[in-house]
Amino acid sequence: MIGRTQMKGRGMKLYLSNLGSIKHGEIELGNITIFVGKPNTGKSLAMKALYYSLHCPDDLIELRGDSLEVRDNSFIQRFTIDWEKTKENYRNFIRESLPEGEFKLEPINVLDFLLTQKLSYEKKFTPVSLPPMYYPEKCSNKDIERLRSSLSNAVYEISVDGDRGELRVKSDAKQSCLKDGRTLSSLSATFMEVAQERVNSQYCKGFSDALWEIGIFDINYISFSTRFVTLQNLLFQGEINKMFGSNKYEPIIYEVMKPLLKGRLKYINGELVYEEEGRIIPWEDVPASVLEIVSFLLSTKRRSLILYEEPESHLHEQLQLLMGIALYALSSFNRIMITTHSQTIFYTIAHLSMLRPTKEELKDLFEDLKVKDYDALMEAVEEANQKEVKVRIYHFTEGGEVKEVSVDEAVKGMPGTIDVLEKEFKWFSSLHSKRLFGEA
Repeated sequence: MIGRTQMKGRGMKLYLSNLGSIKHGEIELGNITIFVGKPNTGKSLAMKALYYSLHCPDDLIELRGDSLEVRDNSFIQRFTIDWEKTKENYRNFIRESLPEGEFKLEPINVLDFLLTQKLSYEKKFTPVSLPPMYYPEKCSNKDIERLRSSLSNAVYEISVDGDRGELRVKSDAKQSCLKDGRTLSSLSATFMEVAQERVNSQYCKGFSDALWEIGIFDINYISFSTRFVTLQNLLFQGEINKMFGSNKYEPIIYEVMKPLLKGRLKYINGELVYEEEGRIIPWEDVPASVLEIVSFLLSTKRRSLILYEEPESHLHEQLQLLMGIALYALSSFNRIMITTHSQTIFYTIAHLSMLRPTKEELKDLFEDLKVKDYDALMEAVEEANQKEVKVRIYHFTEGGEVKEVSVDEAVKGMPGTIDVLEKEFKWFSSLHSKRLFGEA
């Protein structure tokens, strides 16, 4: 068990400094947070910084082991949590994914959580598998087989109190076979790996519980690669489902997203299929827009933090409008962060936040667009309006600054885009004048 500080109701703020193209930024998360700006200004970097602040790797905690003790047909492996090495592991983990720079999420992030919490844990278990071990030549085949069987089926007892812990394993192998120093070193490494996995999983579980307390049950990061992985999984879902039980979407989210799909999703013999006008369409033949929406559905869980890169990808204008409405609606029970270059999605979310349309007003739009199955989406928008979900918008500038944009400013135009549109229309206007009236 890990003791935790209560954080329910507290906001989350991400601090960025000299991270890639970002010189400085302070980003407070809303129910829905929008990153806008030209390419290579750091929008995706900021999103990754948030993700890695809340992601607990399964090999982060480092243990330092004492000498292995063998007595009374038992192995005793004592250990200490090496916090300096753990911090180094985290830094190395971040370096593989992000450029040099500083970032920190408050009031909770995985590294601070690990460094400030103390573990009190006792458990009896049998490992699923053990890593390879060295056996000396003087051990008979019978002794080696007995040792392997004993260690694979033994009940392991682990206890941790703060920074110190021990792992106990009983074995009926002959001790005379285990006096070799290389064997003891190999066994010690094996037991340390087992202990490290257990300690790491307990700290990650404690961190996950802390996120639950502030309403984040999962973190769903939807990047460009997610769409490719989704297609691969759908093409080979029979084999994948046997191993992982994947390709399950949340019904409540599917109902909200239905207006974006011309057809419908259904399960046949446990496999997800897309049906349009009574015909099953093979996944390799579905439109890119359908795959985009299905990828979102399969990647998203209720009451999760959704990090979504460029939701406008593969969506034409009407679907971008509906996607903006759906994201606003889902923010009533999810926290959502998006990067976008879509003026339509940006405008839609900003105007919904400001004007909070009624069901009847939404119905007028949906019927004008000739979309169907929009009841759940209307209900979710109404719920978002009632909760007065907070929309926060941040403009990533070419100078490396991250500036917050109010909703009032946002409805006047998307920063980094509206000025381009004005110049474009001014140029077109001048061309029209030249064509009609000749050179000025």
